[in-house]
Amino acid sequence: MITAGRLDSLKWQSRRGMKEIDLMLEPFVTRHIPDLPEETVSLYEKLLLCSDLELIRYLLRNVTPEDPDLRKIVDLVISCHKQDFPDAAQGLE
Repeated sequence: MITAGRLDSLKWQSRRGMKEIDLMLEPFVTRHIPDLPEETVSLYEKLLLCSDLELIRYLLRNVTPEDPDLRKIVDLVISCHKQDFPDAAQGLE
């Protein structure tokens, strides 16, 4: 179980100032991170180390991460976004 302090930190780190990124990461943290296993939360923290340019390219599927861990968490973030916002997730195939 993730602590409240760690969850707050992840929410803060997920606010990147780019609307496209924020609209995917902030809901993911709020809706899904609390229920995920520690290993997956750690992968998300690794994703947050990426630059904004890398994140936008990954999340919009312009570039596939070479790192298998990053591929796994990017796929999960996109999958959850599609589930939570099916109308907004068109084009993220």
